[in-house]
Amino acid sequence: MNLWSRIRSLLSGCASNTPIDESDADEVLWQQVYAAREDYYREHVGQLPKDILKIGHMFGVWPGGGLFVIPATAIGENIYAHTTFGFSNPDMPAATSASNVDVERDDQGRVRRTTMRLQPKAKAVVADGKAGYGYEIMILTTGSADWPLWFLQWVANAEILNDAGILKRVDEYRGLTVEEIRVGEDESVNVLIAKARPPLPVGTELPNGRMDILIATVITDDEMQWSMENGRDALLDRLQQAGVGQISDRSRKSVLA
Repeated sequence: MNLWSRIRSLLSGCASNTPIDESDADEVLWQQVYAAREDYYREHVGQLPKDILKIGHMFGVWPGGGLFVIPATAIGENIYAHTTFGFSNPDMPAATSASNVDVERDDQGRVRRTTMRLQPKAKAVVADGKAGYGYEIMILTTGSADWPLWFLQWVANAEILNDAGILKRVDEYRGLTVEEIRVGEDESVNVLIAKARPPLPVGTELPNGRMDILIATVITDDEMQWSMENGRDALLDRLQQAGVGQISDRSRKSVLA
């Protein structure tokens, strides 16, 4: 069963072998975009896992999207890409919002049950020529980790539910810094969000428009402050000069030390 079939199974609650109606232009475009994005990731990041990770309270708002943790063999040895997959879908920006969200977690902080109320919303305005929100965003780490998934859920909430316009902000300010994002029960990180720089994959044209790749990189408190005074792009220059680049390491020393 391919990825599209798995998503359809999730949406219907059971597996379905019903052929897709080729006359449905929207659905055909959706599949074409998904396949093109999958091909791009496979070539420039790595092989996608069999199953996509769904965000419980986003199920009715972002039904065709989710998260992947990908062994990024095309980027480097033991590098993992924790990424959104579906911000650039043709049915985005979202036309539905969720309210009264109640998330029940177990003792390890894992989601056990989610309830919500869905309602229609006006679609966020994005620039012409963009695929959905115009981007996918990832965190790159050495080895796999769980904490980036918390960050990606924060991004999904900010963009899909609250129309944050992250790509527009990145373009306007040549990067975006956000502090103290929760990535665990008692953990938080500061991040620099910027467009990927070569040799990392920078994005591509999909059948529905341009998809940029944004990278969120963990930064220290003094790097956060320095970027506010000297510019986000200048901080990324310093990270690259120090050999950190756009790979996140929560235990590294500041490049300003």
